[in-house]
Amino acid sequence: MGVYEPLERHLIELDRQVWLASFSEIENLLHRPLPQSAYEYREWWGNTKSGNHSQSRAWREAGWKVESVDLAEKKVRFARIADERTRAPAHAPLPLEELWAKAHKMSGIDDRDLLLEKALSELIQREAGRRLIEMGGTMPDFEPAPRERPFP
Repeated sequence: MGVYEPLERHLIELDRQVWLASFSEIENLLHRPLPQSAYEYREWWGNTKSGNHSQSRAWREAGWKVESVDLAEKKVRFARIADERTRAPAHAPLPLEELWAKAHKMSGIDDRDLLLEKALSELIQREAGRRLIEMGGTMPDFEPAPRERPFP
């Protein structure tokens, strides 16, 4: 039996979408302490898909991912990975004209080409950041761009 199999079994058996766990809860499941690197490096908690990261493989095989980790508080937030093939949409999508109107109202941008360019740029930045986090990367010097809103 692998070191992280008890964690994998626990996650499989959970009947919720999110689990906020303390490091000590995880250690109790494992019947052993977490390695020192789990306490010191956010990367240890990365959702790494390659390499020899048995801890990541355990939660991914159970259908979960690490959504966030707080090293100071010694807590980690796991979230169940939604299966896109079976997940029902949370709501019906808005018709395209309503989306344009809503985007215009929120951004103050009239030109649809400019609005589309800005939206795609933001989407690409968000997804690049998400993928970096999944690989266990961090950007300690990153500062998000200030949000410009036409209203208070």
